[in-house]
Amino acid sequence: MFERLRNRIKFHVERLLLRGAHFRLLVIASLVGLVAVVGGLLVQVTDAPFDEHGTAIWWAFLRLTDPGYLGDDEGVVRRIISTGVTVLGYVLFMGSLVAIMTQWLNQTIRDLERGLTPIAQSNHILILGWTNRTPAIVEELMRSEGRVRRFLRRRGARGLHIVILSEDVSLERTLELRSALGELWNPKKITFRSGTPLRVEHLERVDFQNAGAIILPGGDFVYGTADESDTRIVKTLLSVATHDAGNNARPLPQLVTEIFDPHKVPMVKKAYRGVMEILASDVFVARCMAQNVRHPGLSRIFREILSHGDGSEIYVRTPEQFTGFRFGDLGSAYPRAVLLGVVRLEGDTFCPMLNPSEDLILESGDRLVFLARDYEDCEPPRNFQTKHSSYQPQTVSKALVKAKRKVLLLGWNHKAGDLLAEFGRYLHEVFEIHVLSLTPIAERESDVIKKGVKQIGIAITHHEGDYTSLADLEALNPHNYDNVIILGSDRLETPEESDARTIVGHMVLTHVLGTGHQSPNLLVELMDADNLPLFDSHSAEVMVTPIMASHVLAQVALRRELNIVYEELFGPGGAEIFFRPPSDYGVEGQKVDFGNLKEMAAGRGEIALGVRLKHGWVELNPLPDKQWVLDERDELIVLVRDVIDPASSDA
Repeated sequence: MFERLRNRIKFHVERLLLRGAHFRLLVIASLVGLVAVVGGLLVQVTDAPFDEHGTAIWWAFLRLTDPGYLGDDEGVVRRIISTGVTVLGYVLFMGSLVAIMTQWLNQTIRDLERGLTPIAQSNHILILGWTNRTPAIVEELMRSEGRVRRFLRRRGARGLHIVILSEDVSLERTLELRSALGELWNPKKITFRSGTPLRVEHLERVDFQNAGAIILPGGDFVYGTADESDTRIVKTLLSVATHDAGNNARPLPQLVTEIFDPHKVPMVKKAYRGVMEILASDVFVARCMAQNVRHPGLSRIFREILSHGDGSEIYVRTPEQFTGFRFGDLGSAYPRAVLLGVVRLEGDTFCPMLNPSEDLILESGDRLVFLARDYEDCEPPRNFQTKHSSYQPQTVSKALVKAKRKVLLLGWNHKAGDLLAEFGRYLHEVFEIHVLSLTPIAERESDVIKKGVKQIGIAITHHEGDYTSLADLEALNPHNYDNVIILGSDRLETPEESDARTIVGHMVLTHVLGTGHQSPNLLVELMDADNLPLFDSHSAEVMVTPIMASHVLAQVALRRELNIVYEELFGPGGAEIFFRPPSDYGVEGQKVDFGNLKEMAAGRGEIALGVRLKHGWVELNPLPDKQWVLDERDELIVLVRDVIDPASSDA
């Protein structure tokens, strides 16, 4: 019976102590009071110099809380009681109080580090989720100072503040981001909060309703398959819509998200009633790869265009002063930028018109699209006077593409089906594609059917094998192909493991190709930008596809018109980046500057973007007076619209 009573008391004391620091302090305060009462009554019973109980209890309390009173006591009994009370004071009052306060402070700091405190921000950039895209998105935002400043100015905000909602907030996560940003790291501009975007209370923790823009990235490796990543995106959008369902009058923040499967885009659009831009990243990457296969060398141009601070990039401006003017009359208005075209708002959507007719009349609200080093280069001189273009129309051979192309695809991932579908969209070109992968052939064929690959002008042959195996690769004789593509694996657990396999496969491939034969054009997909320097000394072109997607997400969050511009620029049909030999313009062996090249291109219905020199160095949007003596190994980089039907040519 006594044992059960003792256990019951211990149980209730335990429950009380575990309720928090306040209850622990309450227990210690009760014990301190009890010791003071017992000590006061005891000294009054054994040695009674006090007139009343309250004075005796106060005497004991002073000894309990302050050891300095110990020397004032006289008499053996009083000194014994005073010493006992003082010792208990060390244990209860000082020891327990310090322990409780220290534990409470440590717990509070841990809670703060875990990011559980709600924020109160306005016009912040909110990133929902930590994936392999997140560090690159933050880096692009931190680098894009001018674009961020203009974005915030339109919303009346002062400075950039990035809030990241991550399921795991720890010192290691902070150090990982700090390492990725390097000298761009600024803890005053970056805040972590713990939680998942699938829960409304966690969205409220990051004040999502008052964000200037929300970025919802997909992720490789972290959420499982591409379908699972897309499912998470849709659930998050539904969480936001459910939370705000009763407040239709309040506009939701602009949101930019990433979807792997393009067939889910219509469903995603219905899940969010605010302004939203969707990057179908698998299709975007597939388009870039297909363009690079057709025009080897484009990867270096893509890398410059999609990265802030690395040469020239795409800008969009709205010059109302040119409303009513012809597009062709503005060629000389921007000497330090290349005018690419117009984006026109039609209803709720944007319509891109890159390299349009020079007779296109600009309407109010039209946005001009530029290739420039910075935003200020897209400003015309104050004294500029528009005048009718005087370019003399010139005849030039139509842009040619290779009519038949043999491609070897090594590896298989969730982008492979979209890549094959992209090849099938070039209706006047023929692709013979051989696929070597450990993925079962039945699974690959199922992906091809699911992606709706049109096998008109495209022949697909599947081989089951390992491209890191010398025997399996030699059996396909890679010398016989025009292009070889190595896809990163999404079946491994980390980007590092995926890239390690890709690097080994590239080494085996280069060993098989050797140096005694005409080598095909190589395109390698990486998942981690840290491995990019490993290919500096090789002839292979490299695309770090997660970084490309991250840069697009960050840029579109700040200027949403860029999404449709990239779709037009990198997709089939419409304007297309093309390499021309100098002989097409009659400048081979002659000294020519970029200003003259721009005028020549305008007279031929093309837009000069720059040059690619014989050693592979790309110069986009050079200064107008930059001069070269170009030979047959150099190439002009132009934006064309009319590509010749290769069915009549086997070039």
